Amino acid sequence: MKCLLCVDPSDAERMTRNAARYLTGASEVVVVCAVDERAPKGYGFLVRGLLGRRPREEELSPTAEETAEETVKRAVELLARSGPGVAATGRTLTGRPEEELAGLVRDEGFDAVLIGRGNTGPEVSVNLTGTISGWKTNHAGDRDGLFLRTGDGPEPVEVRFPPHRGEAIERAFAEGATVEVYGSRRGGSVHAYALSSPEGGDPVEAHKPPPDRKDGGLMHVHLGHTARFVTDHVSCDVILVS
Repeated sequence: MKCLLCVDPSDAERMTRNAARYLTGASEVVVVCAVDERAPKGYGFLVRGLLGRRPREEELSPTAEETAEETVKRAVELLARSGPGVAATGRTLTGRPEEELAGLVRDEGFDAVLIGRGNTGPEVSVNLTGTISGWKTNHAGDRDGLFLRTGDGPEPVEVRFPPHRGEAIERAFAEGATVEVYGSRRGGSVHAYALSSPEGGDPVEAHKPPPDRKDGGLMHVHLGHTARFVTDHVSCDVILVS
């Protein structure tokens, strides 16, 4: 069995120890750490929330890459000690972690991917009405979001949805159309669950909401964005390691 183990510098040791029991007998294990492409712009990767939105700082890029390489090296060494007989190799990825990990799983034919849950904590449900002012695409050219001008501010709201739902959503709503979006606010964007027209008709599902959501209040989302994306976009087994 060929397995992919995804680690992050913030909890690589715990993740590796907890994942070791699932990897006994695996024929091949690849340990990866993804460097978020937004890190050099002041986003994420160890310093998320500390740097905020700052001018581009080029020196962050090699620092992030070195940290990722060291994280993978230590995880491989720890896995060798924790799981006798498991031969592991390591590598780093650069890009948007969720897309890079899902792409690697698809391209190299892994039988299972082990990833941390990445719990994002409680999120607030929102209902927005506005006009579609543009579309968002991922690296593969698929629609994975839109920009909604609500009139509440000078900038449109970024609304995200899985790329496999992009074609259906684009067929239902043209640019310039007024739509109602039901979803949850995550940082500066909104993760859509359903979109509908104020004029009526059946809503278009973007993503199934968490089963324990509470309308108008807090929703307990058990997976972080990367874990949700990988779970939704790979066909092999996904093991969520606590």
